[in-house]
Amino acid sequence: MNPVYLNPALTGNFDGDWRFTGNQRSQWRAVSRPFNTIALSAENREGFLLPGLYHAVNLFSDAAGDGNYRTIEMNLSTSYQRYLDRDSIHSITPGLQIGFNHKRVDFSQFTFDNQFNGYYYDPGLPTNEILQTTSRTGLNFSIGAIYTYQLEARKQITTGIGWFNLPQAKQSFYGDDLIKRDKRVAIHANAIYELNYEWDLQPGILMQFQGKYKELVIGSNARYIYKDKKGEFIAPYAGLWFRNKDAVYLTLGAYYNEWIVGISYDVNVSQLAPASNVRGGLEFSVQYILHRFKPKDIQHRICPDYL
Repeated sequence: MNPVYLNPALTGNFDGDWRFTGNQRSQWRAVSRPFNTIALSAENREGFLLPGLYHAVNLFSDAAGDGNYRTIEMNLSTSYQRYLDRDSIHSITPGLQIGFNHKRVDFSQFTFDNQFNGYYYDPGLPTNEILQTTSRTGLNFSIGAIYTYQLEARKQITTGIGWFNLPQAKQSFYGDDLIKRDKRVAIHANAIYELNYEWDLQPGILMQFQGKYKELVIGSNARYIYKDKKGEFIAPYAGLWFRNKDAVYLTLGAYYNEWIVGISYDVNVSQLAPASNVRGGLEFSVQYILHRFKPKDIQHRICPDYL
């Protein structure tokens, strides 16, 4: 539900002229101060400069833990869709994303073992931590590509790969320039498959690799077409997804004309479960797709009158 961050090539991958997306996630309230994430994006598909050339701007904000470790990121994205045949069934879309990443931490909120005087914690004692900085700002650049096979409106497959953090910005607050932001690779695929007039399956898979970390997400939504007629589309959906060795999560939402709204909740099944009380993350998402009215430019040929 955050396509521009999944892959820059997904910029403009929708039916309409503008898409506005918002996500809000909160997790691990039982472990420490809740981790909160907000993501916003706006995409344009009108191809102002070149047909098939789409653009987007997105903003990401994340706050984690007792030290209010905050990450703010802003990017501009561009993609170019190229159809491989005349009937527009097959298309390939490369994309790129450029922006900046800023992070900071409030060390005054932390406690250190050096502040224990032998009897109790004394915040007046020095921490003996040698900090070079409490914030970092770096360039961010990412690329990606997707392939789309769309036989019909409700029969579609999209698969792609995104490669993020290519400049590998420096991360250390202690001045260690060898500690850099690892590159991230995201491989994904999703589909829409029409079961009958009323039901669709929406399966998907996501694999991510960053440094020594790996993620695998697999599952599916089921969508029920309650009403589909000219000017009105209503379709609730629900799904079950699994994140390998971490969580099972449920999704629930609805398509309502130009709106797509959803909610998901993680049930934690990892080794963190005793501390988290099996609680995970609650996330809300909303998308609005704007279709601009474009009157037809009808040109009349003026013929001379012969008298």
